[in-house]
Amino acid sequence: MTEISQTAGGLEQVDDRISLSGPTSRDRVFSDFDISSIPLEKEEWPVIIMGSSLVGMMTGLLLGYHGYRFRIKCVSFDRRPTILSHPRATGINFRTAEILRQIGLESRCREESVREFDIDSGMLVVEQMVGGKPGRTVQDHDPKLDQEMSPSQWLWLTQSMLEPILTEYAPKFGYSMELGKDIVHYEEQVDGVIVVVKDLATNDLKKCKAKYMVACDGNRSATRRKEGIDVEGQGVLSNSLNIRFKADLRTLLGDRARHGIIYITTPHIQGAFRQEDRGKSGLLWVNSVDGRTEFPPGSVTEEDALNYLYECSGLTKDAGLELQSFAHWTVASVTAERFSSKGGRVFIAGDAAHIMPPNGALGGNTGCGDAHNLAWKLAYVLTGRADPSLLKSYQQERQPVDAFVVDQATRRYWNRIFNKMPRDPEEPYYTVEIGHRYNKGAIVSDQDENQHENFENPHEPSGHAGTRFPHVPLEREDGGIISTLDLVKHNFVLVVAEADSPWIPASQALKLTVDAYELHETSHPYRDGVGKLREKVQLGVGEALLVRPDGFIAWRGKMISHGHEEQLRRGLGQVLGKLPQ
Repeated sequence: MTEISQTAGGLEQVDDRISLSGPTSRDRVFSDFDISSIPLEKEEWPVIIMGSSLVGMMTGLLLGYHGYRFRIKCVSFDRRPTILSHPRATGINFRTAEILRQIGLESRCREESVREFDIDSGMLVVEQMVGGKPGRTVQDHDPKLDQEMSPSQWLWLTQSMLEPILTEYAPKFGYSMELGKDIVHYEEQVDGVIVVVKDLATNDLKKCKAKYMVACDGNRSATRRKEGIDVEGQGVLSNSLNIRFKADLRTLLGDRARHGIIYITTPHIQGAFRQEDRGKSGLLWVNSVDGRTEFPPGSVTEEDALNYLYECSGLTKDAGLELQSFAHWTVASVTAERFSSKGGRVFIAGDAAHIMPPNGALGGNTGCGDAHNLAWKLAYVLTGRADPSLLKSYQQERQPVDAFVVDQATRRYWNRIFNKMPRDPEEPYYTVEIGHRYNKGAIVSDQDENQHENFENPHEPSGHAGTRFPHVPLEREDGGIISTLDLVKHNFVLVVAEADSPWIPASQALKLTVDAYELHETSHPYRDGVGKLREKVQLGVGEALLVRPDGFIAWRGKMISHGHEEQLRRGLGQVLGKLPQ
């Protein structure tokens, strides 16, 4: 677990290092004791979530969203007494913004997004934050191309800014958060999971039962160790140091203030600056000092930290930089080989399932993708609309995609921090963020079995099963514009690109609710004025697309002369593991 102490000078010192070879004294371990004397709580939860950080919260909100008609309730337990305020993940990418859009929170988050930084200006790579040799700009984003790809935008939100918003909305989704409560023991059974929770304020124990448990217990996941889940990848890359400081960076940086992240490569130090608190404070990530890449607690004095700050910033000592805290943490590159227990009732998500360098802001966003993939499946299984076998697709789909993202973050780490030559080839940001492709799982594949790529260019969507349903602007009858993504809510969505398609009445004949839309030049209530969707997904005459509640294409219906209802029923049956009525 994260240890918080103080330096000799009284500053907060956070020790968040991890070991991949085995548990250390800092790692939590589940207690093994007789729980028979602890009375079982009367209320049985559909899902218990371990951890109330970003991914745990997103899992709870999405479960509530997809189970709203059935009043699926879930609870998360977290040993922290409050939401952590020190900086962690920064940057909400396109896919996470689209997820927030689906559940109605994108606008609220956009209001909080820091507008002082120009995300489209790219990231600087310079010798020093102020002055020094001019460097280069790492420009990941093209605003014009971005608008063609997504209705959403990148948001500059730190995790400590986003989590209070999610906390505010949790009750509206039937999601309860209990802080200061630690899951100290759990037992998987045939029909559920028994969980023992300790109130850290009173030491009282309570025993709860849930149908399923989702462990979002971080990069040193005790659940991952208990379930015997190994990790694959490059392993530990370095143990880095974060120095948090206070200063009016916008005044000091001038034109460079519009860059939220500035990579630093002095003759002695490699690292990066990140602006915090709307430019009123900052974070220096120190990755290497004269070749040294290990910074355990106690090895860096406050004088050392100030010297690092002044060398990397290029500022003189009368600039008034004020130290606030240190954080010692591990840069690693691994993906779990399994995302669930062997019994199939316990799942891991977020940093428990994958650990990656922060370059590209991919870690927390990838965890949100895990939550998005798992939540609708749990909701469908818990309400009897799908067979429990559907849950096996969580690992089948997310493990290879997450491993791809981890690899891409690692390439960015070597290229941008250490200026590796020759540079490792990187896939474009848009491919890494929203070009994910599931080759097997809860889909009816329409591709060659030898297809192994876990990604595609979202600017050139294939429309194949397992790929993201693409964004196309649609005209409403009142003249307004929505996105095709806005059609995907709680249910499966059937889309055709012609009038009077027999697939529409076929979907309406099912008891399972399927939202069906004609989208073409004269369709109502939404019109695809130039047939853009038909072109993007190559949707021909007599064909149909079936889109899952998480916005991925599940199945393609071919042109047939009769039997549309039966074909659709079979397609849904293959996806859900049971034939819908």
